[in-house]
Amino acid sequence: MEESMSSADQNSSNTPRRALAMTSMSDEDYCNTYWPQLREAVDRLLQGPPSPPHTGPVIQFEPMYSAAYKCVCQQYSEVLYNDLTSHINKHFLKVAEDMQDVGDLHLIDSYYSLIHRVMYSLDGIIPIFTYLNRVYVETKLSSTLRTELQKIFCTAVIDPVIARLLALIKHITEAKPFYVAPHVLASLVKNLYKLRPAYAQTYPQVFSVYIPGVLPAMCEHELSDYIVETQKLQATLRQSWINTSSQGRKRCLDEEMLT
Repeated sequence: MEESMSSADQNSSNTPRRALAMTSMSDEDYCNTYWPQLREAVDRLLQGPPSPPHTGPVIQFEPMYSAAYKCVCQQYSEVLYNDLTSHINKHFLKVAEDMQDVGDLHLIDSYYSLIHRVMYSLDGIIPIFTYLNRVYVETKLSSTLRTELQKIFCTAVIDPVIARLLALIKHITEAKPFYVAPHVLASLVKNLYKLRPAYAQTYPQVFSVYIPGVLPAMCEHELSDYIVETQKLQATLRQSWINTSSQGRKRCLDEEMLT
């Protein structure tokens, strides 16, 4: 259900963006009107995708984009960027605090879900601040808004747990195949690499399983070790499959042969 716009929002959305940007903005206007509107939209997006069926209010993109556009045009780029990154950093610090008590049993699934939620949020936040990104972040900071927000997320949430998380992934991959769904592990590692590629340089053995080109090209003298490693992995996977099959029903082929 869409949330109805206030008369001010309706007027601003019907005003050409260039004319809207030319109207003057005071510090009071920014602090009491424009930034609170943008902050509310950011807060909603940081909640992640709504649970189905979607019954909550919908964020109206055009008024939010226009508000950010005007802030940039009225020389509030740096203030807006600092407010935005500071607010998002506070949110991620709270998320990190809430994740501290997650045990190893649920660690992978929890961070798999969290990263998906954060990427959804950033995909909604960044378009609102497209003009800020183009005029201030790319020009003045020689970066992108996505890069900076991902950096904030990694520093606040992922960095404190990355060693523990990847050690657990490595242990499960080597000792307990299929303990966690393979697509969950693959998605988690690939998203970690997308968020901060430098993680792969610190933990190449984990990332090389899912990301091609992380390790240097193999030399000829390493082939024998690679063959032994592959045989061990195949034996582990085969044993895991046998154990799983023996605990469940007979294979369909066995039942067909008996009938």
